[in-house]
Amino acid sequence: MTVTLLTAVIATVTAEAQRIQTVDKNGAPVAYASVMTEDAKFIGATDLNGVLEDVNGAKTVIITHVAYQSKTADVGQGGKITLEEADFGLPEVTVTKKPLVYVQTYYRLLGVTGSEVLYYRAGLVDNQFDRQKKSLSTDEEHFSMASIGMLKTVLNMMFNTVKGRLFGISQTKREETLKKNYADIGLKVTTDASGKMVITDNYGQVGAITDDLKAGIRRVSFNANDLNKHTTLATGKEKKIKKQQKREEAQKNRIEVDFEQYRYDGQSEYSPEDFMMKQGYISYDKENEKGELVNHVFLFQVFNTERAYVTKDELKQLKKQNQMEMTYDNIQRFEREHNIPALAPAIQKRFDALAAEKK
Repeated sequence: MTVTLLTAVIATVTAEAQRIQTVDKNGAPVAYASVMTEDAKFIGATDLNGVLEDVNGAKTVIITHVAYQSKTADVGQGGKITLEEADFGLPEVTVTKKPLVYVQTYYRLLGVTGSEVLYYRAGLVDNQFDRQKKSLSTDEEHFSMASIGMLKTVLNMMFNTVKGRLFGISQTKREETLKKNYADIGLKVTTDASGKMVITDNYGQVGAITDDLKAGIRRVSFNANDLNKHTTLATGKEKKIKKQQKREEAQKNRIEVDFEQYRYDGQSEYSPEDFMMKQGYISYDKENEKGELVNHVFLFQVFNTERAYVTKDELKQLKKQNQMEMTYDNIQRFEREHNIPALAPAIQKRFDALAAEKK
C-alpha cells in the first residue's frame, strides 16, 4: 500500500469516527438534537436521521434536546448515542362540556455567541381557548436579562410582536399549518414504504412525524431553513433569491429547525390542549471584526405546564392563582417544580452567573 493510499484510508477512518447518531430507547432517530462541547460551544445539530457527520474533533460532547435528558457522551469513536426521555408530562384530564380550555405555557429564549451568553428570557403565558367560537387569546408575563442592553431591547421588541404564535399554543395542528403555509412548494405529509411519516415539498424531504402510541405521543420535526429557502427559489424573483444568497454568505452553515410534541393516541384528533412542548433552534457562523468565524445560536423552548377545562369564573381564578413575581430565582424554582427539562450544565452555569451580576 502506498503512503498516499494509506493516508487516505486513515483520513477516511478518522472522518467516520467523528460521525454520531442520536437515537431513543427504541433505536429510532432523534432529530435536531443540539451537540456542544463541555464548555458550551455549539458544534451543530443532528439531522432528520439523528446524524451529525462531524463533531469537529471533540472527544466529549453534551447533547441536548427539548424532549430528552441532556447527556454527556464520549464520541472519540463516534457511533450511536441513546437519549433518555425527559421526565416531563401532564396529568390526565377529563374532557368536560365546559366552554373554555385553559393552558398555561412556560417559555425560555436564549442567545449565545461563541461561548458567551448574550440574552436570556423566560416567562409564563396564559392561553384561553374558546371551544365554541374556536378563538384563542394569550396573556404573557416575562423576565429577561442580557449582557448587552441594546440586544435585549431589540429582541424584546421582535419577540413581543409574535408572542402568541411563538410562546403559546396553536389552534391548528402543526402539519396542517405547514401544508397551508407552504402549499406553493407542494408540501405534503405521506407515509413511505417503511411506514414512516415524512414531510416533503417539491424539493425533497423537509421533515418527519413519528408516533409513539405506547407513550401516547406525536412528534413533528421540520427544517424551517429549507422550507424558507425553497419558497424563495419557487418565486423565481431574482431580487429575493439574491437576498437569500446574501444572507447565506453572511450567515454560513445556517441551521433553522423546529420540533413540536403533542399527546396523541393514534385515533382521536388532537386539539390545542394536547400540545406538550416545542423548540426552535437557529445556528450560524458569522465573521467577527478580526475575520474569525464565530458561532451564533438562538434557541427557544415552550412547555405546557397546566391545562384544564373551565368556566369563565374558574378561568379568572386559575389565572390569578398562577401569577408569580417574575424573578430569576422564582423561574428556576418553577422549572424544578414542573420538571422542565434542564439546559446543558455549562449554559445553566453561565445564566446563574449572569443573574448574580444583575442583582
